[in-house]
This record gives sequence, structure tokens and C-alpha cells, in this order.
Amino acid sequence: MLCHRGMIGQMTDRRETFARLLAVWNGEAEVDELDSLVSPNYRGHIGLRDRDLLRLKQDIADYRDRQPGVRFQVEHQFGEGAHLATRLTAHAAADAAEKPAAVSGLNISRWEDGVLAEEWAIWESFSGD
Repeated sequence: MLCHRGMIGQMTDRRETFARLLAVWNGEAEVDELDSLVSPNYRGHIGLRDRDLLRLKQDIADYRDRQPGVRFQVEHQFGEGAHLATRLTAHAAADAAEKPAAVSGLNISRWEDGVLAEEWAIWESFSGD
């Protein structure tokens, strides 16, 4: 069993790795960095579909193409055992004719050996309200 200090260290490592994952989503890091952040056996559960690491990379590249100005930020984050729960907000850049839009989401991730092994994500829809 890990001591309290070891559990805190693991949680800090997970949060730092999650921040690197967001850097990839935000276009601040290359998609290939995922190879060191995500398990080769990764499984993502996104709505009604699942994805593997290859599909995750493609989803991020496609998303960046569709929404180049979107930036994800962590609002709240807490963990227990091998899991980390993160409430996120994504902010879309507005053009001159639109108000900025924001969407909130919840990601629950499971970690193995310091890398993301599995995640479940739920997101609202963008709105200009």
C-alpha cells in the first residue's frame, strides 16, 4: 500500500500529465507527444463510441482543424486511487460578428503506470449565450 506522500505524488503526476494532454488538444504540443502520455492499450469512451490511441490522435487533429481557436482549461480536478475527475471549460475564439462561446465537460480518467489508460468524457454543446 502506498503511503500518503506516495499517493499525493501520484496525483500530482497525473495532474501534470493531464495538463500535457490539454496542451496537445490546445495545439501547444504535437499530437505525437501522446505516445508518451497515453497507454498503447488506451480506450476512450466518448458518447456512444469508443476510441483507441490512433483514433484519439485523429480526433485531436480533426478537432484542431475545425476549432483552431478553442482553448481547454481545468476548472476543478480531484482523484481517488487510479482515477482522476476533471471538470473542464473550452473557450472558443469569437470572430468580429460573434460573442465568445464556452462549453463545459467532465472527464473521468483511469491511469496505469503513470499514463492515461482509459477515459470517459461528456460535453455540453457550444452556445453563444
